[in-house]
Amino acid sequence: MTKKAVGNAGKVYKKYTEEFRRDAVRMIESEGLTTAEAGRRLGVNANLLRKWRQTYGKKSETQAAQSDLEAEVRRLRDENRRLLMEREILKKAAAFFANEKN
Repeated sequence: MTKKAVGNAGKVYKKYTEEFRRDAVRMIESEGLTTAEAGRRLGVNANLLRKWRQTYGKKSETQAAQSDLEAEVRRLRDENRRLLMEREILKKAAAFFANEKN
């Protein structure tokens, strides 16, 4: 769950595992707790839980839609690039065969 680590100026602080962080965020989101309530239950600072929630929490609907749109744009650009290459190849092939007939 946690490890002790020494920071600047010799201050000892807890280092939480990623699994613990994800579980804490899941608990907040599934039980509908505030970060302060979850912090008291877990013995973790509420501000730290807020940061974890930003990192590991569910994306908002707008963020999810944004990432879906970005993925679609990437896919369409790749497809467009492929189709442009195919068109150039076909143009060269048509020119080659047209010259062969003459």
